[in-house]
Amino acid sequence: MIRHIPYGETDYVTIRKENSYYVDKTAFISYFENAAKYIMFLRPRRFGKSLFINTLAAYYDVLQKDNYEQNFGGLNIYNKTTPMRGKYMVLKLSFASVDSRKENVEASFNSKICIAITSFIDKYRQFLPEETPQLIAKVDGKSNEMLYTLIDLAKKSAYKIYVMIDEYDNFANTLFSTDELAYKQLTHGDGFFRLFFNVLKDMTSDNEASLGRIFITGVSPLTLSDVTSGFNIADNLSIDPNLNDVMGFSETDVKTMLEYYRDTTGVFKHSVEELIEIMKPIYNDYCFAPETVDDERVFNSDMVLYFIKKYTSSNGRIPDKLVDPNVRTDFFKMEKMVKIENSFGEKSRIILNIVNTGKAYFELNPEFAIAELSLANNLQSLLYYMGLLSFGVDERGIPAFVVPNDTVRQQYCMYLEKCYTQSLGWRTDITILGNHWNTLVFDGDCKPYISYIASVIDENSAVRDFNDQGESFVKGFFLSHFCKNSSFITYTELEANHGFTDLYLEPLGYKRHAYIIELKYCKKNSTDAEVNSKKDEAKAQIQKYLTDHRIAEKCTAHNWELHTAAIVFRGWKMEVLE
Repeated sequence: MIRHIPYGETDYVTIRKENSYYVDKTAFISYFENAAKYIMFLRPRRFGKSLFINTLAAYYDVLQKDNYEQNFGGLNIYNKTTPMRGKYMVLKLSFASVDSRKENVEASFNSKICIAITSFIDKYRQFLPEETPQLIAKVDGKSNEMLYTLIDLAKKSAYKIYVMIDEYDNFANTLFSTDELAYKQLTHGDGFFRLFFNVLKDMTSDNEASLGRIFITGVSPLTLSDVTSGFNIADNLSIDPNLNDVMGFSETDVKTMLEYYRDTTGVFKHSVEELIEIMKPIYNDYCFAPETVDDERVFNSDMVLYFIKKYTSSNGRIPDKLVDPNVRTDFFKMEKMVKIENSFGEKSRIILNIVNTGKAYFELNPEFAIAELSLANNLQSLLYYMGLLSFGVDERGIPAFVVPNDTVRQQYCMYLEKCYTQSLGWRTDITILGNHWNTLVFDGDCKPYISYIASVIDENSAVRDFNDQGESFVKGFFLSHFCKNSSFITYTELEANHGFTDLYLEPLGYKRHAYIIELKYCKKNSTDAEVNSKKDEAKAQIQKYLTDHRIAEKCTAHNWELHTAAIVFRGWKMEVLE
């Protein structure tokens, strides 16, 4: 029987029971166990955090102890059992579904905790004092008091409690994006979220404490930083080099999975190597520790499972939509967390620089509060935690944060396009743009598309002056339109024959036209001779890029027709398009 593809599924025990495909991450269990008692582990959305926390729950749960063969047979951990296996009562909390509306958030949070504690008591009644249900009933509906009471009663049990919190910051991040004041009330002073973490901390300080271990997952350290005096005992292992691929898939993982479905389904019309080549620029290139930049990069696991499920269910046809629509909703998370300014301010310029260069240079901050988010270093750190930047190196081999893939690049460009529209009034007509895009994609003619974008810049920027940043603004506007379309993978600063292209458009699917575009900029008062010099420079660079053997070989292999365009702006007016 062919193994089910567990796309979107997080119930580890069910996945194993039904013999679904499982990428073995159990080798990391012993590392976490030895690393710390109270752990914070952060990863972007859709990287398998919930599945991993459920794996831990199945491993440590005393009630799953006798199901070890079924749950872990054949996996890495099976013959390497750790001392703490099956030694805990697991209190599992997920904050993913807490209602983030400020008028409902406290009641919703309180309800989730109370329900989880009540379920915990029903589940582990045989290990708890006989009077537990009655004493808990006296404080029912008051989550912190219920938690205090439970942990105090559990001191009489032979088993300690392992608290696992999934998506700890989900609702708080949403609240922050809509109402910063309500967020501050939640996490500061006597806010209920802060008090909750106070309770957890208090329950670890007693020598006879029944709370033995804590494992918390989330996206960023922002919320925990704001409640830090309420909970400052966790070790943040998020950038530990030994845990780089504990969530997500390595290229080896992806290759093994593809080989399995190739051999069992018989529907593959492409080689494993061809499918990895398709997935890599869209799903891959994440790195979560600076020491591992030379190791296998990490694929987004959600998107890999999405692709394989679509591919196998359609008898070997490449999905029309290569990006899981659910992942695209993450753009709105970015837009809300990194709020667009009324003017093209520092946030917008940071995004503009990342889009133009594909990288950023800053020191990752492992802890920062909401009040410090306006600092450039912290804003860029937040982009990293959201999965919008990744550890890497630049063209000189110098450590840098890089845009991991085209899916993320499209998210940036969607954001940047809104910055241009709302801050500068650079607004394109979607109907006109769509017609010109079809000409670009299907007819191999980029001039109408480029000319229209140039006209929008010219018509809306006559009196604006961005000093020495004119080139950056012009290039960013072009990129914001090229990158957001799914017909191409749009590379900026792609290395080609010892140089770096401004834009390289690589077609996806059945499309057959590729483009190398070089954009030059002269100041408004530049002479014709200076404009012509820039044109000659652009054309010479294009000829150099055309001799790059990797681009040439790929175009030949896929039967792509390669086109070029040299563009020169003088101020806000395009003077050359050849």
